[in-house]
Amino acid sequence: MIAFPLDKRVSIAISGRRDSSVRFFAADLGERKRTNLSNLKYKREDRWANFIKASLSAYVGETAGAKGFNISVSGDVPQALGLGSATALQCAAAKAAALVSGYDPTPQDIARTIVDTDRVYFDKQTRVADYIATLDASEGSLVFVDGARGSAESLESVFGDSLLVLTDSKVPRPPLESELSQRSADCAAGLAILNGSSNRMLRDYSTDDLDEYMGVMPERIRRHCAFFVEEIQRVREAKEAVAHGDRAAFVKALNKSQAGLRNSYEISCPEIDWLVKRALEIDGIVASRMIGKGFGGCTLSLLDARAMEEYKARLEEYERIFGFKPSSLEISIGAGIIAE
Repeated sequence: MIAFPLDKRVSIAISGRRDSSVRFFAADLGERKRTNLSNLKYKREDRWANFIKASLSAYVGETAGAKGFNISVSGDVPQALGLGSATALQCAAAKAAALVSGYDPTPQDIARTIVDTDRVYFDKQTRVADYIATLDASEGSLVFVDGARGSAESLESVFGDSLLVLTDSKVPRPPLESELSQRSADCAAGLAILNGSSNRMLRDYSTDDLDEYMGVMPERIRRHCAFFVEEIQRVREAKEAVAHGDRAAFVKALNKSQAGLRNSYEISCPEIDWLVKRALEIDGIVASRMIGKGFGGCTLSLLDARAMEEYKARLEEYERIFGFKPSSLEISIGAGIIAE
């Protein structure tokens, strides 16, 4: 995976108390929550505060004589768009909890702690790779994440003076968990067919390997596995392009990725397909791809400033056709986690 930190932020401010109480305040929501260090349990009604409680339980716990905290949270990461607002909160909370407890763990250590709390606290299976891009990002740089190893590598940006524009399609998305679980199950089933008695991972195979099982492997499973295999190769190509400063090769891999999401993995939708296709018809827009979990959400487009006016006109056309009023937001690469 190649990612980058947004120039948006989730901020957490922590100050000590004289008792064991923990008081939470979400400035943007005007919401307050409260508990104490002996009762850092998950409560559905605590919503956003659960992420912070999980981090406190990992780094502070029920330490005898420990003092509580006043914790304020604010942020401007757009929510429910697949931009990682919850991930940003988890990472910021874990970093803050570690620091106030006297620890300064590595990004990998923090990611492992979050994965542990996801399993124990939220009964959710996640990976170090889900968090390492946020935790190990450098200012103004891209991040190459090896999902199997949970490692991150900083890469120079190839965006140059181009604008990065997020467009929210405003498409109401259906429940996604069953669809995404089905695709994960398909990839696991395909790997089982490929593996036989070996212990290789799907990333170790090629599309030629998959083609050998055509007629044996159900077509849907083969198609979903093919996307995974091809996407791994596209990420490698994109990383190589960045290493050589080859922007053209980078955007080619980006656009091929979108085609794979649409044709092979089948998690796009007509509205997203329209936004991507119409964007790429405009002179000055070189790449456009869906981001997030799919079936709606946002596109990320890379364009020259001169193309912005025509792009906005296409968004008006989109509204007339589909009935959803899209919104666009110019973004840039941010700085990752900052401790002050």
